[in-house]
Formats: sequence, C-alpha cells, structure tokens
Amino acid sequence: MVSIRDVARLAGVSVTTVSRVINRRGKTSKATEEKVWRAIEVLQYRPNLLAQGLRSQKTRLLGLLVPDIDSPFFARLARYIEEAAYQRGYNLILCNVGEDPKKERHYLEVLLQRQVEGIIFPRVSDESLLFRIPSLSRVPYVVLDRTLEHEEAPTVKLDNLAAGALAASHLLELGHKKFACISGPQKITVCRERLEGFLTRLAQEGIPSRDVLVVEGDFKIEGGRKAMEIILSLSSPPFALFCMNDMMAFGAIQVAKEKGWRVPEDISVIGLDNNPLCEVFSPPLTTVAQPFDRIAKEGISLLCKLIEKKKIRKKSITVPPYLIVRQSTAPFQEQ
Repeated sequence: MVSIRDVARLAGVSVTTVSRVINRRGKTSKATEEKVWRAIEVLQYRPNLLAQGLRSQKTRLLGLLVPDIDSPFFARLARYIEEAAYQRGYNLILCNVGEDPKKERHYLEVLLQRQVEGIIFPRVSDESLLFRIPSLSRVPYVVLDRTLEHEEAPTVKLDNLAAGALAASHLLELGHKKFACISGPQKITVCRERLEGFLTRLAQEGIPSRDVLVVEGDFKIEGGRKAMEIILSLSSPPFALFCMNDMMAFGAIQVAKEKGWRVPEDISVIGLDNNPLCEVFSPPLTTVAQPFDRIAKEGISLLCKLIEKKKIRKKSITVPPYLIVRQSTAPFQEQ
C-alpha cells in the first residue's frame, strides 16, 4: 500500500510538506505543490481520511444546511461558502432542506453523525427547530442570513434595515410619491426587517405606512407575478415598487408588461440581491446588492475561529448592502 512517505520520497520533500499540500494548510510554493500532486498522481496515493480523522479527532468537514438550493440566492451563497471553506482547508457537506423544519432537523443529525467540525446555516424560517435540539451544542455553528431579532448565536447577515431604507431612498430621490412593496414571507425575520427599513425611510419623508401597499410574496418569479396582479388590479396603482428579491421583481415586471405598463416610464421597479440576470433582463434591473462573497468569507472565518477556540472580537457581523442603478427605475412623471 502506498503511504504518504512514498509520496514525500518521490517528490523530494518532507512528509510534513506533503501533508500541508494535501490539507491546503500553510504556505508552499507553486513548484512544490506541483511536485507533490505529480507524485500523488504517479503513485495513485489516496489518503485514508477516516483513519486520519480518528487519530487527530479532526475530519476537516463542515456542514451547510441550505433552505432551498433551487433559489439563485442560496445557490450563489453556497458557492461562495464552499470556496471560502476550501481556502481554509475544509471540505463541505451540503444539505438541501427544502424550507422544511423537520427535514432541517433530520439533516442536522446526519451532519453530526458524519463528525463535522462545524455547521453553517441560514435557518428555514422562524419555525426552525434547530435551537430546540440539544445536540446542536456539540459542534460550533454560525447562523447566516436568516437570523432572528436579538439573536444570541454567532451570526453573519446583511444589514436588512439598511437594504430596505436604501431602496426607499432611491425611489424617493426619483420623486416618487406612491409606493408598493412585494415582501418575502413575513415568518422570516429578514423580510420583516427589510420592510421596516423601507417603511421607516418613507415615513421620514411624510409617507405613512398605511399609504404603502404591501403584498406578501414567496421569493420566486411566480410569487412576484401573483403579487403584481393584485397591485395592478387597484383603481389607482402605485408608480414605484420595491421587491424584496430580484426573482419576484422579474415576475412583477413580466406582469406589468403583459398589462401594458411600461417599466420604468409608468412604474419604477427595484429588486434586491443583484442576481446575475439583472444585467440581461429587459429592462436591466435596479437592485440593492448583497456582497455574497463577503458574507460567506465572514461566516466561514467566524466558524473557523469557533472551531479553533480563538478569541472572537465580534460574535455578530452585519454586512452593508449597496445600490446598483440600472434601467428599471426612472424619475417620476405625471401621468
């Protein structure tokens, strides 16, 4: 059986260097890495990760619980989390829980059985069962994105109050006076926070929340379409619309076009996330952007510090959003 010593001998390096290259820990030159990987390929060396884990009590595995992998938001977030974990020498086990609290609980137990060293997750909603499970305390964890008010767990999230306020400020600066919002499910804290930020900013300009039409959506294109059908059925529809994610904004704009409304001439629409499709959609979508890469890096960094029992300066990290103006919003024009 080929051993790590055989690889080191063929590559002309130490066993420690081979281990460092395989586990992506510490610094080695590109030339050295190439020699090691070439030796591994020639010898067809496959490290016994199970045995290594038993000896060191470290599996180099992290678990990621994703509410809905079909969601472009969570798909992008998962990609950045995987990359951030890889850069720190960890492998990722991804579990799609399908917005189901019971399935979320099941996969938590699966991850614990697999001896993961840490878990990172956006909970499915406020209905999540995770914090009712004593076994969660067995491993370090970080809550990402879908946090609760007054969350005591380690968290990394977008500043959702600021995101809602940023959308409102942009529409106000364009001179709009009648507003609507297609929200995400209100059982999810981030949706309530985004709505609070949006309504608070409008109230600062003398527009009370009772004058703002809010229709609940589901973060999907079809949910945006259904919500827009309701909005445009009014005798006096609004001229400015904030959608709490880009997918609902796409659906809303589709319905507006089908009913003869021009975007942005008749109604301005702003989304949230900065989905890659925003640039190629017609019209290109103005959006409040989430820095996915930073959220993922902060989350993995915090989780690694917990795993390594390092001192943590901040247990809760909030990442600011930023505005990207495209062609779906325009100055208000009297009809």
